Amino acid sequence: MNSVELRPMTADDADAVLAVQRAAFAVEAIRYGDAELPPLREDRPGLIDDLRTSRGYVALVDGRLVGSVRVRSSGRSLHIARLSVAPQEQGQGIGMALLMQAEASAPADEALLFTGHLSTGNLRLYARAGYEEVRRERVDDAVVLIYLRKPLVVPTEGADGTGPARQPSEGQTR
Repeated sequence: MNSVELRPMTADDADAVLAVQRAAFAVEAIRYGDAELPPLREDRPGLIDDLRTSRGYVALVDGRLVGSVRVRSSGRSLHIARLSVAPQEQGQGIGMALLMQAEASAPADEALLFTGHLSTGNLRLYARAGYEEVRRERVDDAVVLIYLRKPLVVPTEGADGTGPARQPSEGQTR
């Protein structure tokens, strides 16, 4: 695979981000029999409005946008959403790279996200990245959302031995 460039998302990326997001979530829509998934209904003004309160990152391969993710800070938590990789580019580490970028986007104690119970590829990715299930929520007869959490810092003994210090968990670059 060619090298992946990650950079902050800008309003100029909106059309390409939405195209990739729609392609990625169309697969999910088929899986769940629901063509009204929120990522499929998002429009350009909605995405640009979301960037006022969240940070977005894009993945480029050979200058072509192939993935994106958004993250919002809330206290000491990061809420990760809309992780999307173009279907033809999936399975090449782009999703993991975007996920790690989102986790490193701001100091936090934990990262939180959710996915549907039938999204086995997503669940495998999140498990490999260190996420653990914290709860399930039935949306309707066809969909159960699985909420996942990953601690981003682990307690260690302070350098002076007086108590716990904080350091990034494995894979974090703070």
